[in-house]
Amino acid sequence: MALLITAALTLSLSVTFTLVSAKQAAACLTTSQLPGKWYSSNDRLSRIDVTVSESCGLYVRAYSTCDYDATKDCAWDKGRTKKLSPSRYVAGAQYAKYTWNNATEQLRLTRDSAYLSVQDYIKWNSGETENFTVRMHR
Repeated sequence: MALLITAALTLSLSVTFTLVSAKQAAACLTTSQLPGKWYSSNDRLSRIDVTVSESCGLYVRAYSTCDYDATKDCAWDKGRTKKLSPSRYVAGAQYAKYTWNNATEQLRLTRDSAYLSVQDYIKWNSGETENFTVRMHR
């Protein structure tokens, strides 16, 4: 009997935690204006997908126009997602850092009205820097 009660309580708690996690993820989606697919006409940064985790963490996956087919987007860093961290330089902004074999690249995302502004800051191993902003839409 005790085993049956323990199993029932475990199942009940499991369902409760699942429902709470789903509600929390839904709350994260409604409070944050970043999640979704964002597009631009810039070949270097043609698309960004922002997703939210169950613990309200934001993640980004960046894309460029594919070299072999300009009608497709190719994911950066083999399609890996990067966790967005709060920027201490721009209030409300989120950033992700990419490390390549010839450069370090930082994307800083800021939401304004119906657009997403993405500042792309590249520091090449040669010491040169490149900085540009892409305006993206849904």
